[in-house]
Amino acid sequence: MVMNKKRVNKIIDGKIPSKDDLIVDSIKDQLEEKMQASAMDINVFCKDGYVHMSGMVDVLSEKKTAESIAKDIEGVKKIENKITVAMDSNITDKHMEKEVINQLQNKKNLLGVGVKVEDGVANLLGSANTLKDAHSAMAVASEVRGIKDVVNNIKISNAEYDDAQINSHVTQSLSTTNLSYKDIAHSVNNGKLTLSGYVNSKEEMELAKEIAMGVEGVKKVINKLKIRK
Repeated sequence: MVMNKKRVNKIIDGKIPSKDDLIVDSIKDQLEEKMQASAMDINVFCKDGYVHMSGMVDVLSEKKTAESIAKDIEGVKKIENKITVAMDSNITDKHMEKEVINQLQNKKNLLGVGVKVEDGVANLLGSANTLKDAHSAMAVASEVRGIKDVVNNIKISNAEYDDAQINSHVTQSLSTTNLSYKDIAHSVNNGKLTLSGYVNSKEEMELAKEIAMGVEGVKKVINKLKIRK
């Protein structure tokens, strides 16, 4: 399907587009470019940098993707995501549960994860080796039709490592990347990792978080990184 060309902000009837108009247009452009036809039923409104999103999508992952796209637009202060996930009366909780389990079992790193679905809400249970694996399980569940929310109750296995060992593994993992890891400080308390210091861009910040989530024993990542100006 061919989507609209990028919006051109013109002066209409003597009115210059406001910052909010520009934000809305930028969000809509990115939604159409990255989500294609899935973005057709998404509505966007902005007032003083506060974005309200509404409309309907087929699966939860699309709702999350739309919000993530909007967050990356310059000028956006906060997002209220009221997009709803289309429900099909023919799909029961048991159907959804079975589909989530089937998808989880297709991934070797998620074999320890189970699910219970109630009223369209998937409650993920069991254990995973890393926080990254737990987030992967959440992503898998959010792509199943009918799931309207995902609750993460997955336990991260960290019996083998104490905080000092986990912290050392984080240092090793960060040092193998192109990140200026010496400018990134980190500490671990009961498996909860805090990142602080400076990175050069939002992409580097996301990379640092992703790497940290992939370290065994890390139960949670608290991001206090700042982007160098």
